[in-house]
Amino acid sequence: MKRKETIIKKRAIVLKYIAKERIKAGVTQYDMGQYLGLTESGYFKIEKGKTKLDIERLLLILEKLNISFMEFAKNFDF
Repeated sequence: MKRKETIIKKRAIVLKYIAKERIKAGVTQYDMGQYLGLTESGYFKIEKGKTKLDIERLLLILEKLNISFMEFAKNFDF
């Protein structure tokens, strides 16, 4: 598998995890968008991989979901 394809697959796994945890926490896409200073649509695009997720937004998302970065990272064996 090419490197780019591998990265895309890993990104999809991370985004799916974030969406699952957001739903589990009872946080809507609207709520998360507001927290990040985005519209609901803007946040939706992040979860769907249409907008790249930068480290600052990732850390804010984890903060909103009460997930430490270490807890987050242990879920992935990349």
